[in-house]
Amino acid sequence: MPFLAVCLKHLRKLSVVLPAALILASCSSPPPEPSPQPLPTEKPEEGQTITLITPDAANIDSAKSSKYQIQTRLTDFQLLSESEGLAWGVTKNALRLYLTRDNGKTWTNISPASAVQFSSNPVYGQDIFFTDPDNGWIIRQAFGMMETIVLRTRDGGKSWKISSLSQGSSISSAYFASPLKGWLMATWDTEESRESKALFMTEDGGATWKTVMQNDQYSPNSPHPALPVVGVAGGLVFQDSDIGLITLNRSKSPRLYRTVDGGASWREDQALPDIGVFKNYDNVILGKPEFFGAETGWIPVASTKKDVEGTVYNGYFTANGGRNWKLVEFNLGIRTGENENVPPTFLNVNDGWIFNGSLLYRTTNQGKSWKALPSSSVLISKLTEFPEIVKLQFVSKEVGWLLIEKSMDKRSILLQTTNGGINWRVM
Repeated sequence: MPFLAVCLKHLRKLSVVLPAALILASCSSPPPEPSPQPLPTEKPEEGQTITLITPDAANIDSAKSSKYQIQTRLTDFQLLSESEGLAWGVTKNALRLYLTRDNGKTWTNISPASAVQFSSNPVYGQDIFFTDPDNGWIIRQAFGMMETIVLRTRDGGKSWKISSLSQGSSISSAYFASPLKGWLMATWDTEESRESKALFMTEDGGATWKTVMQNDQYSPNSPHPALPVVGVAGGLVFQDSDIGLITLNRSKSPRLYRTVDGGASWREDQALPDIGVFKNYDNVILGKPEFFGAETGWIPVASTKKDVEGTVYNGYFTANGGRNWKLVEFNLGIRTGENENVPPTFLNVNDGWIFNGSLLYRTTNQGKSWKALPSSSVLISKLTEFPEIVKLQFVSKEVGWLLIEKSMDKRSILLQTTNGGINWRVM
């Protein structure tokens, strides 16, 4: 779930719903289907049916591939390309992670050993990160233990190796600029608008880690300026092996910080326009910066008022690698209701999507205006049954995934569009 949604749900003190049980079905070897079709009946508390193939089949659908079907409740996903993506959930505290290379027609279970347990659903960019379908990392933090476990794969989950960091703080962000270089942001002593912070870096794909930054109050003799204690980390991203950005949230005056030496030194980025434009709001939250290439990117902004129900979304955009940012007001009004905490999703600095009720809206001009897409009978039907939006992501102007759920019944369903959100199918 995006950071903005997590923050806003926390502000409203919503409860966390743990994933439901995953139930294995009988094995069979059916012939390949001519085209991906919604699979039949869903049992009330089991989720949707997905077809798994054995890892040695390399996600190649053929008559010789060993296949079986399971009922599972998916709780998050990450699109990697138009045909490839990850989806996962937690069953009996164990991670269930699946990879598809054929638009969800078949999946491979790439979960690590069941001994790698999670108390709740892992978050992408915090507990899970993949640079591509082959290279990925899973970060596990055991409650009460003074170490963080990092699992890494270089073969799409066929095998996992393990390393650890000797620290017991919470990992708030994970980011890899390449299969070799990555960072973990650890935070502790978190209060309403302040927390201690440390940054760890690897240059060998996660086998070993070193501390590159820690708050000055704990490293007073450091020659490098560290991130301040004031401000709660909102999202970490690196444009390359040296340049990185992080948002720090503190009530109505969030800040953006930049590093140009791989995370050792951090300074406030003065390129972000004065946040004072949000002076009429009581809480302003900057989400994780997202870059679409070397030069273009955006930062989502969510604003709320103390005695007013609802959330207002806007965005900061850059066209020169973050040297300058401009605020774009989305003019979406105050969003209320069950899915008000689901922010817009952008493919590039122009094309974005957001839900309003059962209608999906699209912008092609950086959010200056939004147009409702034609209603989809499949989408309306499924949203009636699964009214809570977990995540929406597009990987091209045509291909996007949508995960929706009915948390009370511990059920979810994953859908795909291949025409920009006009039509949808159950994966």
